[in-house]
Amino acid sequence: MVTGCAVTQQKALEPLDWIDKDVERYSVTGTGSWARIRKQPLTVGPFTGDVAAQSVWSSLPVTTSSDVQISVGSDDAKGHRLESGTVAKDNESELQFRLLGPSGALADLRCRQHRYIEDQKTGLTRGDGTNGFSVSEQVAYSSTFNCKARGADKQWPQWQLDLGGGEAAPMQGYLIIDGVKYEVAGSQSSNIGRSPYTVSYEISRGGKPLVQVDRSGDGLVSLMMPVGDKQHVAFVGAAAALLLANDPLEP
Repeated sequence: MVTGCAVTQQKALEPLDWIDKDVERYSVTGTGSWARIRKQPLTVGPFTGDVAAQSVWSSLPVTTSSDVQISVGSDDAKGHRLESGTVAKDNESELQFRLLGPSGALADLRCRQHRYIEDQKTGLTRGDGTNGFSVSEQVAYSSTFNCKARGADKQWPQWQLDLGGGEAAPMQGYLIIDGVKYEVAGSQSSNIGRSPYTVSYEISRGGKPLVQVDRSGDGLVSLMMPVGDKQHVAFVGAAAALLLANDPLEP
């Protein structure tokens, strides 16, 4: 007997407001660590992100720890040792890339990203070396992602992206285009349930979603249409940065 099963690929949940609306969708290539190793450019539909510098979390962690040990009982084999301390992980990275459109260079984007995690750990070790118990609690968490751009074409507007978070959750913040502020929010929701990582980002204004950046799989960028030319390229630039950013929820 031969049996089979269908594998459902994770993807972002599309906004309800987009039903029967004109949405332009751009397929994505060049995301992921393998693409970075091969120095493959990011493509978002007809746009290209030519990466000049990018660093990832796994190559940058700076870990510090403090530890206090207290003997409980005697120092012989019958005694126990109580250990308590903190372990802090500090990550900082950069991202630089040039965004090119069908007619040439649009802007040079530079981003900085930072994450700090501190855990309080307590444990009891028996005199024979075995563990009595251990407890770990996160006592501090913060993440930021900040980008600015220098226009290489008159089509590129004044542009800035600032995201952050004070807990282990997808980042949120603002995209500012020519003085107009748009809300940016990450999400862990997908068509197959809640993911432990950031699945997507939405860019919206006044509660109306305008752009969705799906980070799952190869990636997909969807934009509500029509928008002005400057707004359009600015959204694509933000989408490219969000696709290339480190996910603060990943180890």
